[in-house]
Amino acid sequence: MYQNHVRVSGETLGHPDEINILSAGLFTTVRVQDFPDPQDLEDQCSIGSCNPALGDLMVGRDAQLSATSTCGLYGPQNYCIIGYLEEQKCFTCDSRQPFDRYSNTNSHRIENIIATFEPERKLKWWQSENGVHEVSIRLDLETVFQFSHLVITFKSFRPTAMLVERSKDFGQTWKVFRYFAEDCSLHFPSVSSQTPDSIDDVVCDSRYSGSEPSTEGEVVLKALDPIFAIENPYAPHIQELITVTNLRINFTRLFTLGDTLLSRRRRNPQDKYYYALYDMVIRGSCFCNGHAARCTPVDGGRGDVFSQPGMVHGRCVCQHNTAGQNCERCQDFHHDSPWLPGGENAVDVCRRCNCHGHSDSCHFDVARFEATGGVSGGVCDNCRNDRVGPQCEQCRPFLYQDPQRAPHDPQACIPCECDSMGSQGGGLCDPLNGQCVCKENVDGQRCDQCKDGFFGLRADDPIGCQACRCHTVGSLSSCDKLTGSCECDRLAVGPLCDQCLPGFFGLGNTAFRCSPCDCDIGGAHSSMCSPEAGQCHCLPNMVGRRCSDPAPGHFLPPLDYFLYEAELGDPLFEGSYPSSTSPPSSSSLVRNRRQDLNPMILPKCEQYYRQQGYDFKISNGRVVLVRRSRRHSRRRRQGQRSSIPLDPGHALQIIPRQRTADRPVTWTGMGLVRILEGAGLRFTVDNLPSSMDYQLVIRYEPESPSDWLASVNIIPLSPGDQGCSSDPTGSKTLILPGNSRGAVLDSPVCLNTGARYFVDVTFNKRPESDQSTSSHILIDSMGLIPSIESVQDFCSQSDLDSFRRFRCVGLAAELGPEESLPETCDNLGKSMSARVNNGAVPCKCNVIGSLGPSCSKLGGFCECKPNVIGRCCDTCAPLTFGFGPGGCKPCECDPRGSTSELCDQVRGQCACRLEVTGRQCDRCQPGYWGFPLCRPCECNQMSAICDEETGECLNCRDHTTGPQCDTCVQGYYGDPISRIPCQPCLCPDILGSGRFFATSCDQDPQSLSLTCSCREGHTGPSCDKCSPGFYGDLTKPGARCEECPCNDNIDPDDRDACDSLTGDCLRCLHNTMGPQCQDCRPGYYGNALVQDCKECSCDRRGTEVTQCPLQSPCFCDQATGQCPCRTGVVGVLCDECEDGYWNLDGASGCQPCSCDSANSVSNVCDKVTGQCPCRPEFGGRQCDECGENHFGNPDLQCVSCDCNLEGTLRPSCDPETGECLCRVGVTGIFCDECAPGYDSEFPACKECHPCTALWTHDVADVQRAAQRMRTFIPRPVDGVDPRVSNQQQMMRKIHSQLDDLRNLTGKSPAKVDKMEKLCMKIGKLKDSIDPNRIHIDPSPLLNTEIDNIRLEFKKLLNNLKQKVDDPDDEDDEDDEGRGRVFYQNQVTLFRITLILTLKNMSSLEKKVNALSICGEPGLDDCSGCGGALCRFGFWRRRKCGGPDCDGIVSVSQKAVDTAKKTEEQLHTKQAAQDTKDQAKDLQDRIQNNLDSFEREKNKTKELIQKVKDYLLDEMVPAEDIEKIARAVLKIELPRSPDQIQSMIRDINNLLANAVNYQKDLKSLQDQARRAQDLLKEALDLKSIDCLPNVHFLATIQSSYGTGVKHVAWGPNPARQRVQCGLRDEFVKCKNYTEDINNQWCQNHFNSGSTYRHIESS
Repeated sequence: MYQNHVRVSGETLGHPDEINILSAGLFTTVRVQDFPDPQDLEDQCSIGSCNPALGDLMVGRDAQLSATSTCGLYGPQNYCIIGYLEEQKCFTCDSRQPFDRYSNTNSHRIENIIATFEPERKLKWWQSENGVHEVSIRLDLETVFQFSHLVITFKSFRPTAMLVERSKDFGQTWKVFRYFAEDCSLHFPSVSSQTPDSIDDVVCDSRYSGSEPSTEGEVVLKALDPIFAIENPYAPHIQELITVTNLRINFTRLFTLGDTLLSRRRRNPQDKYYYALYDMVIRGSCFCNGHAARCTPVDGGRGDVFSQPGMVHGRCVCQHNTAGQNCERCQDFHHDSPWLPGGENAVDVCRRCNCHGHSDSCHFDVARFEATGGVSGGVCDNCRNDRVGPQCEQCRPFLYQDPQRAPHDPQACIPCECDSMGSQGGGLCDPLNGQCVCKENVDGQRCDQCKDGFFGLRADDPIGCQACRCHTVGSLSSCDKLTGSCECDRLAVGPLCDQCLPGFFGLGNTAFRCSPCDCDIGGAHSSMCSPEAGQCHCLPNMVGRRCSDPAPGHFLPPLDYFLYEAELGDPLFEGSYPSSTSPPSSSSLVRNRRQDLNPMILPKCEQYYRQQGYDFKISNGRVVLVRRSRRHSRRRRQGQRSSIPLDPGHALQIIPRQRTADRPVTWTGMGLVRILEGAGLRFTVDNLPSSMDYQLVIRYEPESPSDWLASVNIIPLSPGDQGCSSDPTGSKTLILPGNSRGAVLDSPVCLNTGARYFVDVTFNKRPESDQSTSSHILIDSMGLIPSIESVQDFCSQSDLDSFRRFRCVGLAAELGPEESLPETCDNLGKSMSARVNNGAVPCKCNVIGSLGPSCSKLGGFCECKPNVIGRCCDTCAPLTFGFGPGGCKPCECDPRGSTSELCDQVRGQCACRLEVTGRQCDRCQPGYWGFPLCRPCECNQMSAICDEETGECLNCRDHTTGPQCDTCVQGYYGDPISRIPCQPCLCPDILGSGRFFATSCDQDPQSLSLTCSCREGHTGPSCDKCSPGFYGDLTKPGARCEECPCNDNIDPDDRDACDSLTGDCLRCLHNTMGPQCQDCRPGYYGNALVQDCKECSCDRRGTEVTQCPLQSPCFCDQATGQCPCRTGVVGVLCDECEDGYWNLDGASGCQPCSCDSANSVSNVCDKVTGQCPCRPEFGGRQCDECGENHFGNPDLQCVSCDCNLEGTLRPSCDPETGECLCRVGVTGIFCDECAPGYDSEFPACKECHPCTALWTHDVADVQRAAQRMRTFIPRPVDGVDPRVSNQQQMMRKIHSQLDDLRNLTGKSPAKVDKMEKLCMKIGKLKDSIDPNRIHIDPSPLLNTEIDNIRLEFKKLLNNLKQKVDDPDDEDDEDDEGRGRVFYQNQVTLFRITLILTLKNMSSLEKKVNALSICGEPGLDDCSGCGGALCRFGFWRRRKCGGPDCDGIVSVSQKAVDTAKKTEEQLHTKQAAQDTKDQAKDLQDRIQNNLDSFEREKNKTKELIQKVKDYLLDEMVPAEDIEKIARAVLKIELPRSPDQIQSMIRDINNLLANAVNYQKDLKSLQDQARRAQDLLKEALDLKSIDCLPNVHFLATIQSSYGTGVKHVAWGPNPARQRVQCGLRDEFVKCKNYTEDINNQWCQNHFNSGSTYRHIESS
């Protein structure tokens, strides 16, 4: 079947030595020489999936192949072929007997299509009956087969439409594989023609239905499209596609060339159209589910009957333990795994059952297969030898497998041996190992002992043994199985090991054994805890299991909790005490009190004020009395008798420090105290919680690297609880190193709780230190840290060692408040704090200064509000004040007016300079201005205060005013600077009387007369009159002149613009009106209040006539300017048509669109042009015409012209005939090709060089010679020796070269395709014609015209039929005419171009329009087929004829279409030259006519030169040349040589007359002047009133669109002469159109003597 590669639409199906194999449902390709031996295929089955080889399913199935139509099956039938080179066109088909290459070659039965690959395979084929469209071919298979692909090779044209169906139930039901059609939308409109989305989509394919090739065309169908990836070839939808029992090919539409629409005299055109197939291959294989490599006949076959070689059989030879015709099930006793289609694990399919030799049959159980995880699914039937179970693997009840025997031994099952005390179930045991069924707490194979954790086996116990009661965590192992006794862990005690040792807890409550209590040594009363939860016994306010955390609202004081701030101590000065180390007596303290604490001399009344509750404070060098608060009183009672100053220059000075985010806090309290060498501080201690040893700590900051000495003297004031053995005595000294910030007294001191002590500390530099360094030191605080050694029974020796090793006390002294201690110090410190303080201490956070009641667990620091400090948040930070709910506010003292940054912490008052005041010292004292350089006010002794910034005086007295109180107030006059008092003005009365209308007044120093400066609106010497534009009755009390309420629409200088008493507006401006000029005048709109009255700009075209008076603006809405619009008009100015209307310039305004409801998208048209929005195929203003690129009758159907818009004019086609109107340089039926003489690159189509015409002529000669030379080569005869002579080889080589030349100008397949599309389009038009809508005009006036046209059409049709029926007659024409086609075309084109340049004559046009030629009665009836006068404009003709009309136009159009079809068919025929004699004769004739061709060529060149001279003349309009060029590319030319010669003679005559136009120019000018005179005379006569109202209108319209000229004449002799002359000219022009060779019309119209003369007039 195949020759070389079989290609269809670019696909390569295979090579002759390749065979497609269907492997696991997918198609692969292998080479024949690589195809394995059948034995090898069976070997492949042993290791995986295997499939039978692919083959032709039709081989050997002649009897199972059928067709619904076969030619000559019941008798001989004639048929013809479509050909040009064959001598014999018609043949006979006789299929009553089978085909025999020797005796019956005319038999074309269906079995002929089975491929045999014989050399003479093209001598036989199947052929259907002639003209039968619907034909089916069916192949019935004996069983299910796997289908691969289908390849059909046609002898005839491929069908225009067909489909392929399949069945898998032996023809009961059918499903479509695929549709095939050239035009899918036409033949299968409901089927998609797009690319399929999935492998099982049914679509329509157009690749295999074209007209090319005309024979040996193929149709290919693949069961599985290779573009889709297939994951599972055995999926149901894939198997549905590839398994078949029947295949049916349905041909539904024959391919025809369109000649079936024409009648024939000799032959029936249907004889040429039928289906004919060379062969059909259905590739497939036996369907074995991947379990067989070969197949055998289904019926088993007979020994004496041999199957045809290459036949594909249907019964599988199954492998993989499968069975069945298609290997669709497992073999017997092979059900241990399920049956599956073949795949990679095909060897695991249908495994043999394992019944251990105790059964011979089994079945597959899905539940068992799933339960075993896919390991085994076979269940044995009827087990023997006391066996049970799915695989007979178990012994029956009360028996078990003897471990000494094999499982397949028939004697392997032996009886069970169970203890009656511990077993249950009557002695039942496990059938595999003999394990008895024990009671719940019994163990052992015979159930003869208790389980671990149980004891006491008894027969009467239903569970056998009792559980051990040992605690699982507290015991080391389970109890004794006989007695039940327990063995305890080392931390557990008790008979059941269920209790912990003292000091431990948690047995049974946690997953761990007993855990130590680990009570906190300071927060718990003892080291014991509850044995269950381990909760220790806590001190007050301590929580947690270990008692290590303070309760909420409490805290643990740190090591340095007992801290005494230096700024709160009392000052000590050098010499306060004698050098004796003993403390002074109380009397001496009283005596020296004033001297020690108050070195300055106080007033004598000191004692009195102190008794009254005041203290003394030195501030700014002054003694200030300060009332003591309760806290101060308490401090006073504690011995704090004085405070330390903030000012520098004192022995002790407080240095406050403000806390900022960018500075670490290294101090406590408000700051530090700067102490002069020799001075000191006294601290009062009365808050110690326990009597014990304390470490005294001093915190400081040195100003120099020198070391200092601190002398400490502790003075007891009250004994306390006397817990200490003795009071501290003597003075102790500690060193303050210059490189540290804290120091600890070496020896601790014992202090009693409840006692009061004075701790005096004096500071001196070490004698050996550098005395030139600073003599001051900064002291932060003194602290008392409890000594850990003095706490009884507190901690172990290791804890003490760690406390000393980490220097916890020293670190507490040196670290700042924001630094933390090591973890060891921290933990021991918290425990010691809890012991010392007997638990946790309440936070006592200040409610006002803190954010909440909670504090830090260590230290008790509350969370303070902004600018609040202190542990309890009870003090404002330095440089802040106003302790309250919002915290403290910054002092923000102005440094320009204050003497210090500090302020009063209660009121916030800063310390100000003398002339400065304000809380922040930021403004001057009253009577001063210009902060910070405060200066006294200068107010002319009329005021004591002035503006603080400008110095302008305030509150001037005696009616004065001004920056310095130097002028009189309004209504007064005088000179305060000269001490002349201010007196009231009388204008006309004084200020405040209600009749004072001036702003000021002046007194003339000479005349002493008073001059008033009037307020706005007043005038006169005393301001007692109203100004122009103002009104008011000044005689009334309280009256004044007010502005006239005219809204700024009057002239303010016009005294009469408004009434001076009432204020009524009298002379309104700005197009306003009304009492207040508040409205716009009629004809104006806008806002009169803002002088915005604009004239109404209504469009008179769209405004109501009654609202637009002449010579005045139209009336509109005075507020919005909306004009009153006519119907259909919208817009504020009525200047736009509303939707559904158009033509605002119309006489009555906008008119309705009146769009055709059926053909338009909506009734909203273009408001200027009236163009309705048409549906795609319609056009015209109202969408009642066919649209662009469409033609036909819009009331019936508009058909697409299918013109290529890139190659057409506008409009693109004739609206009546559909003929495409090509632009210059373009040709073709659809204007999609470049015309001869133009470059072939469409759509550019550039004009070629003039040499191209000569090259085309030469190529045409070569083409015709090539066509003749083909006949020189004899056709090969079957059976002839393939060797050929050298002459024949040379002839074939020449023939090939000639073919190459011929192809240069030959028609391409693309053009043939376009021809076929045109034929299909004609068929569509034919089918769309409704014969019931054809009408014939019965008017007797048209009978003659109709008969003449029909007669001409009949003659033309007969001539065409003769040419079609006798194609050989063309061969008898003189070949001389073929060589002159090029010249004939040029001459004819020029002649027709001259005709097209003639101007349309109105009289001839009227006569033509008067004819009813459209198909219905009436001249101007524009419905149905239209009338002769139904047209609009130059291009847009409306309704004349159409597909459903039978008028003259329709009949003529049909005749033209038929002629074009016939002519195209004649063009496609080629002369058949079959013998060498004909070629020889042709060669002789060509040689004899060479001279004649040369002569004719010279004559034609002379003619072309004349035409060229004519066209190049400057007097020839460019438009005429352009139209000639366009017409040349569109016109088909005659073929007869006589016609060419006649045409050349006519052109010569035309040119002979045309070249005289230069001589006629003067005559034309004279005639033009004569026409001008006649026109003037006609216009003069027309103006005479007495002339009859009879006019003759001659309308001449230029074809170039230059306009229309009107000339009117009355009935006088001169007018009659002109009229008669024009009529004569018109009659001559009409005769010219009837006789194109009339020389007079040629001369006159060529030179334009008539038309141009009239046009110029």
